[in-house]
Amino acid sequence: MKKILTLLILPILMVSCYEEIIIPVGDEEPVAVLNAQLNTADTTHEIYLSVSQQSRVRGLEGADVQVTVNGNTTLRALEVIDGNDQLMTRWETLYAFDADLKPGDEVRIEARKDAFHVSATVTAPPAVDLSLIDTSTVRMSFMGDTGDYLQVKLGFRDLPGDSWYRVAACMETEYAYLDEDGNPSPEFSGVQTWWMDPETGFDPIISDGGGKTGGMDIGALLSEENSYNCFSDNSFRNEECTIRPLFVPYVVYSYYNDWYIIPPSEDFEEYKSVYEIVYGMPYYMHRKCFLQVRSIDFAQYHYLKALQNLDTYGTEMTFLVEPTTLPSNVEGGLGFVGLETVSEVMFYEKEETLPPMNSILYY
Repeated sequence: MKKILTLLILPILMVSCYEEIIIPVGDEEPVAVLNAQLNTADTTHEIYLSVSQQSRVRGLEGADVQVTVNGNTTLRALEVIDGNDQLMTRWETLYAFDADLKPGDEVRIEARKDAFHVSATVTAPPAVDLSLIDTSTVRMSFMGDTGDYLQVKLGFRDLPGDSWYRVAACMETEYAYLDEDGNPSPEFSGVQTWWMDPETGFDPIISDGGGKTGGMDIGALLSEENSYNCFSDNSFRNEECTIRPLFVPYVVYSYYNDWYIIPPSEDFEEYKSVYEIVYGMPYYMHRKCFLQVRSIDFAQYHYLKALQNLDTYGTEMTFLVEPTTLPSNVEGGLGFVGLETVSEVMFYEKEETLPPMNSILYY
């Protein structure tokens, strides 16, 4: 009995050796945060500025934001004011500048406001040469569901040395409602771009060898979702490689009638009349789908992998994930600035003129 009492008292004595120390934590000094994701495909680039404190995050408005390209071209990023986006105004402030960036360009961003001074310098990596090998329809099974996917087989040669990449895809649609003479109606014409979500988890290169197992086995629960589609050249360094992203076919082939181009109106009868006019007109559509391989540096690869760790695991096994600290390449504050070099090929194109829909407006 005495031995049992001793065993019960021992943990209490061990715990009593530790003293709880309360560290007072106040509202620490504010820190400026600079975030930007630049690339060589866009001509307008966005920069996000905010101020982080223990109690809140707020936008950094009225900052002087200067962008220097290759040390000799200085541009001013202007604050974008959107009265409809209250969250943007509250949490972060958007600045934008125009520039045609090329591989090898060095871009430096500096932002100043009162005591805040943050900056970052990044260089666009080289571009990769892509070749579209073929596209085909494959039947795949995942998590018990079997269906058809559009597989795009894309080849490219690895850049010299250690290299890192991302895969992205977009759809560009030129549309126009046609008048009685078959001419595009200026009011209801334009070009729209959608980002497509390629399925890359089945490709051993893009998934860095992880892939997807499906089912309810332990491997499936612990597998990481490569949500940012980034990968290294570990398995094909200085060689040719082939990647095979998949797409759900209806995302590529389906015809989306862009009814939302009709100007909004609080007057339902006015909206209804415009709706009926538009849907009584023939519709021209020219659709293109592009697959991109984006060259990135190790800093961005590291950053995206850290974000992936924070975003991953919709399971209850998060105790197996180590706490992740997001890397930063910003001087004088926090945040990350990336610069991607975009190479792309078109893997789908269709041009057609469709008859009037003559749809019924339900209300």
